[in-house]
Amino acid sequence: MNIRRVELSLLPSLMGAALLAAATPANARDYFDPGLLALMGGQAATTDLSAFETSGHIPPGNYLVTLFVNQVDLGQHQLMFHTDDTGKTAPELTPAFLHKVGVNTQVLPAFSGLPTDVPVNNLQALIPEASVHFDFAQQRLDLSVPQIAMQANTQGAVDPALWDHGVPALLLNYSANGGRNWQDSQYDDEGNKVQTNLFTSVRGGLNLQAWRLRSDMTYTYNESRGGSPAQSQRTQNTQFTNTYVQRDIAALRSELLVGENNTENDVFDSIPFQGMKLNSSDDMLPTSLRGFAPVISGIAQSNARVTVSQNGNVVYQTFVAPGPFRINDLYQTGQGGDLTVTITETDGSVRTQTLALSSLPVMRRPGSLKYELTTGRYNGGITTSSQESEFVLGTLIYGLPHDVTVYGGGLMAKDYTSLVLGSGVSLGSLGALSADITTSSTTLPGQDERQNGSSYRIRYAKSLLETGTSIDLAAYRYSTRHYYSFSDFNSQGYQLSEGQVPWALERQRSNFQVQLNQQLGSWGSSYLSLQRNDFWGNDKVMNTVSAGYNGSYRGVSYGVAYSVNRVKGDDDWPEDRQLSLNMQVPLNLFSPSPSARRTYARYQMTHNNQGQVQQQAGISGSALDDRLSYSAMQGWSNGHTDSSSTLNGSYQGSKGAANMGYSYGSQSRSFNMGGNGAVVVHPGGVTLSQMLGSSAAIVSAPGAGGVRVMNGYVHTDSRGYAVVPYLSNYQNNSINLDPTTLPDDVDLTQSSLNVYPTKGAVVMATFSTRVGYQALITLEQHNKPLPFGALVTVENAGDGDTNTGIVGDKGQVYLSGLAEKGALKVKWGSSAEQQCRATFNLSQTEAPSTHNPIRTLTARCE
Repeated sequence: MNIRRVELSLLPSLMGAALLAAATPANARDYFDPGLLALMGGQAATTDLSAFETSGHIPPGNYLVTLFVNQVDLGQHQLMFHTDDTGKTAPELTPAFLHKVGVNTQVLPAFSGLPTDVPVNNLQALIPEASVHFDFAQQRLDLSVPQIAMQANTQGAVDPALWDHGVPALLLNYSANGGRNWQDSQYDDEGNKVQTNLFTSVRGGLNLQAWRLRSDMTYTYNESRGGSPAQSQRTQNTQFTNTYVQRDIAALRSELLVGENNTENDVFDSIPFQGMKLNSSDDMLPTSLRGFAPVISGIAQSNARVTVSQNGNVVYQTFVAPGPFRINDLYQTGQGGDLTVTITETDGSVRTQTLALSSLPVMRRPGSLKYELTTGRYNGGITTSSQESEFVLGTLIYGLPHDVTVYGGGLMAKDYTSLVLGSGVSLGSLGALSADITTSSTTLPGQDERQNGSSYRIRYAKSLLETGTSIDLAAYRYSTRHYYSFSDFNSQGYQLSEGQVPWALERQRSNFQVQLNQQLGSWGSSYLSLQRNDFWGNDKVMNTVSAGYNGSYRGVSYGVAYSVNRVKGDDDWPEDRQLSLNMQVPLNLFSPSPSARRTYARYQMTHNNQGQVQQQAGISGSALDDRLSYSAMQGWSNGHTDSSSTLNGSYQGSKGAANMGYSYGSQSRSFNMGGNGAVVVHPGGVTLSQMLGSSAAIVSAPGAGGVRVMNGYVHTDSRGYAVVPYLSNYQNNSINLDPTTLPDDVDLTQSSLNVYPTKGAVVMATFSTRVGYQALITLEQHNKPLPFGALVTVENAGDGDTNTGIVGDKGQVYLSGLAEKGALKVKWGSSAEQQCRATFNLSQTEAPSTHNPIRTLTARCE
């Protein structure tokens, strides 16, 4: 009992001492005893694990990180991380590197006098409110810098020093399609007809430093045999157009072109010419407006052939399936003149329409200048010949304060002079408006009297975000009787080329066009397009109206389209009216099968003003990761037109695309097929590609065949080469490889690269690869496994590549990209007793299976 009393009497003192000790501050840190790794009778050697004792601590070293500056992805960079004065590991950021990624180090006072190539000690001290955060697991480095400390216009801006003219290259874009149509004899026609057509388009090019040589070639072949009486007609034509040499002039933010091309169309109407052009380039500006190419829409009644021509030259041809179609992959044609669209059905019927191209109101920001200087001779193509007048043209567009833009220009030639003066203004919530006056003074061939006239134009655009309405373009132009455009002047008195619409040489009196779009939220969208043209010297009036509605509900999409084409003249008013209805139902509404997710039931109906109704029903879908698309339709109609069956398929591959279509009816059959792609000859060899855009990148990943590029259809070939066909000129383009598609014996040191191509450039994106064996190596010393956490480095990795690994349980380390024979350096401390060297020979081991390429072996460390 006495002892018990003593213990109870001491309890308050012990509690007080414990509380006092707890309240006394102490300097201590977490410590992991490496000896705990040997408690189970394993390794006796210990490893210096101090780098891993602090939560969130990063071991110093060289890291490949994805850099984000103010949440903008700037791609992957190799950065060195070091331990600073506070014991934290931070990236080494030099003033030169910070300036490269957009920080305005040349102006900030804190950076004055600092060496550009020496890392800064504390970024937050130099730039208040700045922060640096590194996510080790994601290998992501985030820099947050106040906007006031960033370079002006950094958003989207690229330092011209980064612009890459690319490597010498030979380019060849090709597209070819052909078809054959068999028509059986009908009624009093005693013979069958066979029609064959072929169209080939080739765009060739040669790159040498900053110079770009380009030329277009088209070949058209048409043949018709049979009929009553039996006859055979055959025509073929080869044209070479748009042959020119071009280069950019970075100091002037301009382009120089010599050869065949077209003038701009924002001030004067576009003029085809042979000569020389110097013009400013918006592509070089941080916020640029890219070239314009219209979307062509229409309705086909069969597997129709759609041909698009411009200035008498066929620039595009393709086959479309029955129903509504949209063509949105034209080259930049907005500056080349009006387009003529010809739809040729399988029964031989032909419909033609003209698409007049007009730019949106010409608006520039204050102080922004756009200009063009062109000299040469007219090189028109809608007539068999022309005057080919030599001319000089100059235009200027300049942005003034208060959202006002002024523009003007002059064109001078022998017996012809034209001047333009206009202005555009932003009306705020009311949209944007521009108006101009064009005058002409000319003496026509064979006439002594000079003709003077004027043309007045007004254009308007508006987007009503609150109502979802956008007036893409509303334009009206009126020309007086004696106004002649430069094209009119050069074409007067010459015969129209074959295949041109009869009114192509008519002098336009007025033109009115409106393009409206209306977003209806969850109810879909609608559109309306109107155009009216009339001409001097006759009563001909052309009216075109197209309207449509598209919507969807629970995956079911539907649409209605209506078009009217009327030509009034000589008391006649022929018209072509068509109404189309289409619906598409995904089959996964009825079946959970994975194949049903990409398969659709389709129905479409077309009704024209002759009372003919054509209907089609069938299925369509895609497969092979959407590379293969297909449709099978059965059609029927009223009247004398027979029912038909159509089958269409297309494949988009890494090296190009191919398509095929077949239709069958009781009185006609048709078959068509086509393909397109590109060939690029570069310093690394010859690589096939999809069709190329303005600029492209050659991916080089030696030894990495079959790797997917940019998460798309493109894969590297057996040599590790691939072509990324579309890049943004003068902008940052990130080229990515998918590491999950790498071969078993290949590893990447980085999976993303940034390139900055100039216009027309073919740039190299070279990825460093480690090609070799994968192995799980057990490292032993004195018949005992090496300690956990030891750092393993492959000797002579080459090209600055550091191939490392960390020893895990039981002395095992995984390494990739190994040569058949080699040596390893192992380090688990700073003393000589904590380092060793081991050799390996993988020729004496085999992979367990084709699905498991990792070899296993034991190596002794000396």
